Amino acid sequence: TSPVFQRFTARGCTRDESVCMSRAILSRLVASFGVVIGAVTLIFGVASSDAELANRTYRVFLHNWLLWAVLSNGALVLSAGMRLTNANWQGPIQRVADSMGAYLPASLLLFSVIYFGRHHLFEWVEHPIHGKEFWFEPSFTFTRDVIALLWITFVSIFYQYLSIRPMLGRARETATGLRGAIYQRWTAGWRGEEREREIATRRARKLAAVLALSYAICYSLIGIDMIMSLAAEWVSTMFPAYYAWGGFLSAISMTTVICLVMRNSSALSGQITTSRIHDLGKMVFAFSIFWMYLFWSQYFVIWYANIPEETGFIVNRLGSEFLQDTWYFAGYFTRLAEPYVHVTLAAWFLIWVIPFWVLLGAQPKKTPAILGTVAAGSLLGFYLERYILVTPSLIPAKAVLAGAPVTPFGAVELGIAAGFVGLFFICFLGFAKVFPG
Repeated sequence: TSPVFQRFTARGCTRDESVCMSRAILSRLVASFGVVIGAVTLIFGVASSDAELANRTYRVFLHNWLLWAVLSNGALVLSAGMRLTNANWQGPIQRVADSMGAYLPASLLLFSVIYFGRHHLFEWVEHPIHGKEFWFEPSFTFTRDVIALLWITFVSIFYQYLSIRPMLGRARETATGLRGAIYQRWTAGWRGEEREREIATRRARKLAAVLALSYAICYSLIGIDMIMSLAAEWVSTMFPAYYAWGGFLSAISMTTVICLVMRNSSALSGQITTSRIHDLGKMVFAFSIFWMYLFWSQYFVIWYANIPEETGFIVNRLGSEFLQDTWYFAGYFTRLAEPYVHVTLAAWFLIWVIPFWVLLGAQPKKTPAILGTVAAGSLLGFYLERYILVTPSLIPAKAVLAGAPVTPFGAVELGIAAGFVGLFFICFLGFAKVFPG
């Protein structure tokens, strides 16, 4: 018998419970190690006397922040959508989605790093964009973004509070220490479990609509200010919706991965049924199609109009192969070898092509190994997509051809990514531990 098991059995835990506890401890240790790696990478990079390393560090931080902020909030929008549609199939899946929103306060604090690195990221901070001087005035830009993030964080936390409060009535009687203090604070003015559930259900449903609308508005604004502004001359009315929807789809993929990984744990044993796995698969399948619809609707208009101010954004990511005047076979593979093309196509395959064709039938959607692999691949695709949205605007294809080093999987990229992943799961696991559902 292991020492870990002996400690848990001494507390009255069964072997299954001790295994779950030891796994939870290991998960937190791994996540904490990721945070340490990320913090060291960030501090070393921004404090470096090498200007290129500092620029690269802030650039990588931005594209990771853009991934995890909208993913975390997208999970709460998924939960809100279940309420708005009166869904009754989800079971504990909604609780998993609610727990993923615990990362939002950390995301709000991390936005300060982007502000401190604004001179390394946004050319308009020192050189105003002609015709857009008012909108991209630095103080105005960051003030409205902070207000938007404060608002969406407030609405999200209040939504979580309404979701969690009815569950704490009995638990507060036995909880001690910090958890007991939190339970007592969150259940102040308790009116009985039945009444609390009635009130919470009514209020949470109304707030769910506010949350969904706030998400669309706030992250559309973030998409404009933090991504579109990197390519000063580019204009797109479709991109804000594309970015916000990508966050929602990535949240569904992450929810699917977490539920499949935890389906045999004591907390979820027997609850992540084949029917629920099928429903998760249908969401990944269907919503990836809508993501592709937004992508195509944006791309096709740019391709058809063939205006230099718009095509430049596409050329820097998909190369010249996908422009109107280069749709011929001669030199096809040469054009595919242009900077960033392979990464962009990899993201496209991972987010839409593979989910569409693999999950087209019913059985793959019900098979955990297949669905989990596709959902994990979708998350990797969104990591690459955020990289592609940010990096080519700051290091254009011409600079790469001239020798500028770029990779989505370098030491800085992987180090900061590990920090974000670790912090997300520390928040998720911590929330799930303090507020068990």
